[in-house]
Amino acid sequence: MRSLLWLLALSLALPACAQQKPPRKTKAVRAAAVPKEAAPVLVFQRTPCNGTCPVYTATVFADGRVEYDGQRFVKFLGKQTLSLPVATINDILAEAKRINFSQFDERYSGLTVDLPAAIITVQPVGQPRHAVLAEEGFPPSLKAYIDYVGARIDPLTQQSLEK
Repeated sequence: MRSLLWLLALSLALPACAQQKPPRKTKAVRAAAVPKEAAPVLVFQRTPCNGTCPVYTATVFADGRVEYDGQRFVKFLGKQTLSLPVATINDILAEAKRINFSQFDERYSGLTVDLPAAIITVQPVGQPRHAVLAEEGFPPSLKAYIDYVGARIDPLTQQSLEK
């Protein structure tokens, strides 16, 4: 038993005595900056409820590209790359500016646990980003904007969100 303990101690000590190679010097790699044009200008997300609420995220870029990720109760599940006319995206951003989207609170929620939410992040090129979670108790102008954006995003997936 004693020799087993010595053997165990020796096996643990030997690797510590082994020669180790000095670490290789590597060049510092800087992450490439994402051009502002490549950053999304709008992210529109629908969250789940205890029923059959559509759950998806649509990430919209200024060039018209829409990266869509359907998760539940939508016609297309998974990731898809879709497109919108640039004029439509410009209209969505102009409407956000018109209603002064950046003045909305970041969160409108209450005590109800089964409500789906819309999460909208607007970031026009070269401007600060503002995100709003709208679940309940949000202003009518925000509701109108959510409907406005949804009416332009939903046809891409041939899925109506009207219940």
